[in-house]
Amino acid sequence: MSLSQSKVTDNTHEMSFHELFSQTTQIKIPLFQREYVWTEKQFNRMVEEIDVIINGEDTNRFLGAIIAVRRHANPAEPQPYEIVDGQQRLSTLYLFVLAAAYIAARNKHDDYARGIINTNLIIDWWQSGTNTKLVPSFADRNQFIQAYQQLINTGNLSDWLGTKVKLPEKSGNEKGRYISQFNRIKSFLQKRYNENGIGHLQDIITTAQTKLTFVFILLKDPATATTVFEGLNDPGIPIGIGDLVRNEVFSKISDNADYAHTIHRDVWIPFREKLGEHFDKYFFPYAIIREPNINNADLFRGLRKIWGNTSNPENIIDTLEEYSTPYLAIATGKYPNIYTKAIKAILDLLVKSKSPTSIFPFVMKLLKEYEAGTVSEQDTIECLEVLEAFLVRRAITGIEPTGLLAVFRSAWHNMNGKPSKDALKEVILKRNTIDWPDDNRFITAIKTRNLYSSHICTYALLEYDKSIGSDIPENDCWIEHVMPQQRRKWETVISAEDHQNLLNTWGNLIPLTSKMNCDLSDSEFTIKKTEFESHSLFSSARRLGSTYAEWNKVTILERSNVIADWAIKRWPK
Repeated sequence: MSLSQSKVTDNTHEMSFHELFSQTTQIKIPLFQREYVWTEKQFNRMVEEIDVIINGEDTNRFLGAIIAVRRHANPAEPQPYEIVDGQQRLSTLYLFVLAAAYIAARNKHDDYARGIINTNLIIDWWQSGTNTKLVPSFADRNQFIQAYQQLINTGNLSDWLGTKVKLPEKSGNEKGRYISQFNRIKSFLQKRYNENGIGHLQDIITTAQTKLTFVFILLKDPATATTVFEGLNDPGIPIGIGDLVRNEVFSKISDNADYAHTIHRDVWIPFREKLGEHFDKYFFPYAIIREPNINNADLFRGLRKIWGNTSNPENIIDTLEEYSTPYLAIATGKYPNIYTKAIKAILDLLVKSKSPTSIFPFVMKLLKEYEAGTVSEQDTIECLEVLEAFLVRRAITGIEPTGLLAVFRSAWHNMNGKPSKDALKEVILKRNTIDWPDDNRFITAIKTRNLYSSHICTYALLEYDKSIGSDIPENDCWIEHVMPQQRRKWETVISAEDHQNLLNTWGNLIPLTSKMNCDLSDSEFTIKKTEFESHSLFSSARRLGSTYAEWNKVTILERSNVIADWAIKRWPK
């Protein structure tokens, strides 16, 4: 079987393993990419593809797209391509050729073994560094070296290949799926060789080299990796921005394994673990602080611009980590000791009210400057209070947070870096498209809007409860409809129209423990009133029970007025 190219598509970038690996290029898996994970299942599927072609049932098979990024290299060095997607497929094909060289050498077919080694496995003229045409991630290098040592020590290859190949430094586990797959392929090829001879072995490898094709997509800019990947693959398994950042940072030291390991262990991993599940979410608000006009589509490009020509990965990671503490404060409620009790208290309110992420860049910058001592505690607290009042009024009135990013991405700049309560209000009010409800509109919303279905409902009820007094069992808070959702037992008390209009309004809602909420359900008010007043852990429920002798349209609206009078003072404009 010849090495002629066989294609499935009309795409000019469709190529085979042989075409890619016979060039003076080096295919690199990013240093900290996940390990090789293919098992016997994927091996069997690839063997089936090969056999279909060898048996004449088909001429070729298409393996999909391989996505790569061209990395910088000196003219005298091999051109490195870093794989974004395709690690498993290319690694498996490489292991097929590596195992074939082993079987050929073991059975004294030295010329064939040396031929495929020189053509597809190593860059024989490059002796100043690792010269294997595939360089796996750190996780697989120990097993990769084991596979090569088996080849070097086979037949008559030792003296020749032992001095010719330059392997990467050891790293990763000694046992794993990489070496298991190599041994599996070896056993398969040895069995086929025993049954059919060298000609059949050559047919298998030639098929793997030339008849299993893929479209090789070489990205001009690593920033497009996520978009391209999601366009070609399952959108449910995206490349995270954190993965792109990590690969870019460590590509700068890919030839220095010890240093890369040290930086990864001592700097990158602590940074990654500090942010936890928020890792990927952190980079967008961080980037906005540094580049206010950035958008999600250009996020990675913007991050690269931020660290500029810095080649030291430690410095890059230090730059990226700069706003992680204030981010965690507004995103999760984890505060450093430097924050005063008053600042922690208002941040708690913003976190519990589920503030939109559009405010994060401004809050992160504000807290960072407070940490540095350039913004006072009073200005910090007052700005955060303005934000809470603004956001809660909008949420209760039913205004979506759409468009807020346009305000807060540039808020710091528009205040000339001098934040204050009045300056922040001015920035918000200058935006004609951003609605900040006045008292009349806010009061109307409290009386008439469906608060129950809003994300702000529990927060609003508990804030009102706190204003009355006593501690709140926040971990066991259920929302109780005083006039129940089922009108059956209340038909003589309230009309169907009034029930529909008032059921989910704030005046008819109180917090209760889950047990009391379930026990009372749609009971009559005389029963509820006694339970609220005597046994509820919530102040607002006890007050309702002690204040109202009956519950109907009039008393619901009366309570709504009381709440509205309190709310316009609690969240002032």
